[in-house]
Amino acid sequence: MSNNSKIVLGIDVAKLKLDVALILPNKTLTKQFDNTSAGFKLLSKWLKSSDAFQVHACLESTGSYSQAVAHFLHENGHLVSMVNPFRVKGFAKSKMQRNKTDTADARLIAEFGLSQNPDQWFPPAPAIAELQAMTRRIETLEEMLQMERNRFDTAAEKTKPSIARMIKIFEQEIDNLRKSIKEHIDSHPDLKEQEQLLETIPGIGERTAHLLLAEIEFERYASARAVAAYAGVTPRKKQSGTSLNATNLSKMGNKRIRKGLYFPAIVATTHNRIVKEFASRLEQNGKTPMQIVCASIRKLLHIAFGVLKHKTPFDPTLAFSS
Repeated sequence: MSNNSKIVLGIDVAKLKLDVALILPNKTLTKQFDNTSAGFKLLSKWLKSSDAFQVHACLESTGSYSQAVAHFLHENGHLVSMVNPFRVKGFAKSKMQRNKTDTADARLIAEFGLSQNPDQWFPPAPAIAELQAMTRRIETLEEMLQMERNRFDTAAEKTKPSIARMIKIFEQEIDNLRKSIKEHIDSHPDLKEQEQLLETIPGIGERTAHLLLAEIEFERYASARAVAAYAGVTPRKKQSGTSLNATNLSKMGNKRIRKGLYFPAIVATTHNRIVKEFASRLEQNGKTPMQIVCASIRKLLHIAFGVLKHKTPFDPTLAFSS
């Protein structure tokens, strides 16, 4: 489909509202809908009334607020792209956009979708979606638990019993969810096999394996580099004349993976032969400790991809990062 005939729907997602811009061959329409199931149905009727029976919907990946409408559009036969907000931000700079309104943002996202033709998004398999929901719920509860623990030491004596009760509740809920995750994985043979393979990699334990399985559908990626790019751990070169020459992480990816692999990568630099030798070479080349850890995260992802691709337990004598 050429850009001249392509119909693109840009969606600026907020908690309660969806501002949309529909680029048709001869005009652009804008409208606002509730970010609810009822709002999605009205959006669908509006698209049909505008002779937009199949669109390429483009929206930023803004977490839970964008998931429901993305699923709805996909299930109703539309193409959907969930793009990194940094890409849209860069596109806005290239167009020198000055207006910052929800309607303007929806137009910008639609224009981005039309000119950049981003990759199609597919919803995760049901088993992965359930696993992801549980691991992300644990993440939320752990943050709340840490907040209560921080409050406890400086709290007034009268309030400490209340805080202590909340701490126990959060701990119990986290424990219950971890048990549910184990039961969930045990009931899905493919996930169980992948979990066992990942745990053969020194540095990756049970919880890290659960995180990786929840956040990455490895079989959808053609290469280890693609997985690393999704996680935002591919190197980004910065060079300008002789005054700047540095390489940093792109960080344009899934921050949960980077956060979850930080400490496993540190462990791997000591206990994983491949990562240890890799880190040693980086140190000899003058890399900083943080650069070494970040590169080790990338190396772990490459190894994880290879182990799952070949369905072979980790072996330090084999090349796994294909």
